[in-house]
Amino acid sequence: MSDAADIISALKTCNTVLISVHKNPDGDALGSQLGLMLALEKLGKKVTVHNLDPVPEIYRFLPGMDRITSGPAVQGTYDAFVVLDADPPRTGLLSGTPPGRTLINIDHHVTNTEEWPITWLDPAATATGEMIYRLVTALQVPIDRDIAICLYTAIFTDTGSFRYSNTTPESMRIAASLIEAGASPWAVTENVYESMAFRRVQLLGKVLAGIERSGDGRIAWVVVTDEHYRQTGTTAEDTDSFVNFVRSIQGVEVAVLFRQTRPEQYKISMRSKGRVNLSALATTLGGGGHENAAGGVLDGSFPAVRDRVIDAVSRVIEARFGRSTTDRP
Repeated sequence: MSDAADIISALKTCNTVLISVHKNPDGDALGSQLGLMLALEKLGKKVTVHNLDPVPEIYRFLPGMDRITSGPAVQGTYDAFVVLDADPPRTGLLSGTPPGRTLINIDHHVTNTEEWPITWLDPAATATGEMIYRLVTALQVPIDRDIAICLYTAIFTDTGSFRYSNTTPESMRIAASLIEAGASPWAVTENVYESMAFRRVQLLGKVLAGIERSGDGRIAWVVVTDEHYRQTGTTAEDTDSFVNFVRSIQGVEVAVLFRQTRPEQYKISMRSKGRVNLSALATTLGGGGHENAAGGVLDGSFPAVRDRVIDAVSRVIEARFGRSTTDRP
């Protein structure tokens, strides 16, 4: 496995760089992507940023976001192709030969398969943005306000605004350094959490109205259907963070969001309160992720997909805590 020094050595020989992240990009992916883009351009590199999916509305405040193009086709070839915050197949852009002579993967997900020769994987990092901060610092690129906003957003979102158990003293120190460089905690908070479109609140209300939980109350779940989108004029990007409302219920150990992507296909998002490891479970469902946040995609009718996932989560919870002998309150 490679490290930051290997990445630096590889990048120094490159003039043109393409940076991509996973499908349905989140704050860590986009903040890391744009932060690295801005830093490499300070070194005189020509950088292209391209993802399969467009930037969600809540992240359109990020400096440089208008540079990100999207779609299944990647134009041109590059000295280096850098994939951040995911293993390369999760970009959804690798139907043919990767568009780069040097292939670089930087990620903090323990489920990464490390299939590229230059792969820097650090599961101890709170976010890929933390790794990019260390990389930019090692490259001796001064962190200006724009880079600081991007990397602060990456760490802020992947730690749940520094509330999740993956928050570390190091992540707080890095955040402090980024604030000193010009990142505004309130500006990021307002854009990410305090600026929900009215249609999105309507969607949240409809989704939460259908919430269900297991008999012992340790699992709760919701489903977002195509009909929900039609009724509210929303799209999949409007469901970002919905699963966290479900996890906030007292007594719930694991929350699950089922999001319909096709007539008989659902994207699964699971969140744990920190006492149940979800990464291994997600792998058995064909997905991946962190210990406390993981998911995947399953084909089938909703009842069949729901039963498969909830049964699997129930087994993991019973293995961790034992079988429940009481009904939920």
